[in-house]
Amino acid sequence: MSSKRLSLILPLVLVLAAIVLRYVKVDALANFSPFMALAFAGTLVFSRKVPFWALPLVMIGVDMAANGPGIVMHAEAVAVYGCFALAAWFGGRARGHISLLGGLVGVVACTLAFYAVTNTVSWLSDANYAKTFAGWTQAMTSGVPGLPPTVLFLYKSLLSDVGFACALFAAFNLEASVRKEKLFPVFAAA
Repeated sequence: MSSKRLSLILPLVLVLAAIVLRYVKVDALANFSPFMALAFAGTLVFSRKVPFWALPLVMIGVDMAANGPGIVMHAEAVAVYGCFALAAWFGGRARGHISLLGGLVGVVACTLAFYAVTNTVSWLSDANYAKTFAGWTQAMTSGVPGLPPTVLFLYKSLLSDVGFACALFAAFNLEASVRKEKLFPVFAAA
């Protein structure tokens, strides 16, 4: 096995842990999902031999295995998986041209875009929201009465995505430094 493949063991373990967490769905970790970071930062870290669409496809497969094929058959699911695929595409385009700091900014931008897109789709498709600017604002902030506010979802998403991206970059750089390979640069693009 080449040292290049060996330098991905820790990142691969993190990816597998994220997949298991998505499959198991621990209630205490509701909406604490690192999948946007996995789509963007994972694509930055893994080899160009891994196509950008591989990680979003894995997400769809995990969701279908956990919840059945109906989980991917509605407008909100198309928005979710579309956002993951777009983030992975951007990660693939930035691979080799972006620093660790740029990767973290990209993860935050993707998380914010995911939040805006999926909540807008929810506002459009959910009868609980008035189809007005006030209804859209409700979808972006407080959400449906009786459920946790949607800004809490944004908060948890940002924490999990940034935390997972940091762990992924650190794992990659740790293994790369041990094997004396090229590190993912902190500030300057590769």
